[in-house]
Amino acid sequence: MRRIGLPLAIALLAAPIVPARAQVAVGDSLWRLGRIDEAAAAYRRALDEDRLSVRANFRLAQTLAWGSNIDSALVLLRAARVRVPDDPDLLFTEATFLSWGKRWDEALVRFDSLTSAHQGNDFDYVRVARARTLSWAGRLAEAASGYGELLARDPTNRDARFGLAQVSAWSGDLDGAAARYGELLATDPAEVRALVGLGNVRLWQQRFGPARALAERARASDSSNAEVRDLQRAVRAATAPRVEVSHDWSEDSERNTNRWQRATLRTVTRGGLRTSAAVAALHATDPFRESRRTLVEGSLGLPFGRGSLTAIVGARTLSPAALDPNDPAPLDRTVLSGRLTVQQRLRQSLGVTATLSRWPFDEVAVVTPLALDITQGDLGAEWRATSALTVSGNVGLLSYSDGNAKHSWSARATQRVPKGLSVGALVSGFGFDSTATGRYFSPSQFISGEVTAGWTRESPAWTLSLGSGYGAQRVNALPTQDQWHVDATVSRQWTTGWAVELHGGRSNSAAASAAGTLEAVGAYTYSTLGLSLRRTF
Repeated sequence: MRRIGLPLAIALLAAPIVPARAQVAVGDSLWRLGRIDEAAAAYRRALDEDRLSVRANFRLAQTLAWGSNIDSALVLLRAARVRVPDDPDLLFTEATFLSWGKRWDEALVRFDSLTSAHQGNDFDYVRVARARTLSWAGRLAEAASGYGELLARDPTNRDARFGLAQVSAWSGDLDGAAARYGELLATDPAEVRALVGLGNVRLWQQRFGPARALAERARASDSSNAEVRDLQRAVRAATAPRVEVSHDWSEDSERNTNRWQRATLRTVTRGGLRTSAAVAALHATDPFRESRRTLVEGSLGLPFGRGSLTAIVGARTLSPAALDPNDPAPLDRTVLSGRLTVQQRLRQSLGVTATLSRWPFDEVAVVTPLALDITQGDLGAEWRATSALTVSGNVGLLSYSDGNAKHSWSARATQRVPKGLSVGALVSGFGFDSTATGRYFSPSQFISGEVTAGWTRESPAWTLSLGSGYGAQRVNALPTQDQWHVDATVSRQWTTGWAVELHGGRSNSAAASAAGTLEAVGAYTYSTLGLSLRRTF
């Protein structure tokens, strides 16, 4: 048992009978020793004697807030403010706890009341906290402005310099953020928050070697820091070998049913080279036939500059059934497949992606015997117009081995709003050069538009994501039909490296049809359900 000083031992023995002020003194002594639970017990005894004790309420509020019990902590702070309603420390703490509880607007009101009453530089820490709250609320431009005003008054304010680096990173300006973090580390190479910040930037840039080195430097400076441990876990999760197995099912209103399983091994080297190997099997059925497919493939991803190159090569073996039950089954065939993708960020807010791929047309049982292969080229761009608004577009050309071709395009805008919500719009279309009647879905013109909405809630262990969209679709000159989709994903992550994910969705878009007839588009629906298990080593 740890030895304690004689005065503290006497105070502890006398605790049940001494008045509130003495209990507060006992609590403060225990607090300084780091014995927080025992200190909290002393503060609670003090409140039994004096419900409005400022010190006891304040300290107990801190312990509750650290345990994420924000509402109860705020109740105690309000009790403390009865005696000292204008105390700056209590007002600042209340505003801070409100920001921790994501009650952004209430926190900002209290920060503003403090800075209005105290104009001097001594209260710049409040202005830093205000800007930080704005950044947590997703109001990144306002946060950057707040930090900028502070730096205009005092260019040496490290809290403001760090905050501006953080806002740059969250805004997508990773190069600018790296430069700001580097400036902080140039004058203090062991500053943990700057090491963690730059480590996260390097991780987002997929520069895994520097990210790991920064995490190790941060750990050497403060191994008990929670953000350091989070960075180390993120680096391990991004670079550690990973095995994932999944089983998925789909069914549509044309009574096509697919079941497929996949197992994938992924690794990342210190230099950022990504490799993977996968095996998969597909079982596709309809009321008249069934087909099977097996897949073996490997991939290699190489980062370069502000972009990356990914190559995937595989072989698919198809075992189709006959189109007519009276005909003999076609022979199995093996087809080489592959995909080459180049991603390049032209600016921090603008990136482009070009893809060339080839694969056999094997989406459902009825098209597998056609022995068709597809070569596809895509060009896409994504523009981050603001910190919350993203606009993207894509054009594509699919060339079929029977001489047909499909031209496609899409445009999407998504706006993030507070509380994990997002809203947006999507328009897309495609058309075939010629109609392959009776072979596969190939309208000369398809166009659709949707208004979309999504919601995501994340915690260290759980992630829940919901998405939906509603709009209209039109195939050729047929009447306009409703189009909608709903989807959901829930995942659970364990610190042991295990993770499980369940996802599913339902839509009625004709764009997903592989073998549908033009007359049936209004009735076409498509449902999916899948389960995956992942182990990170």
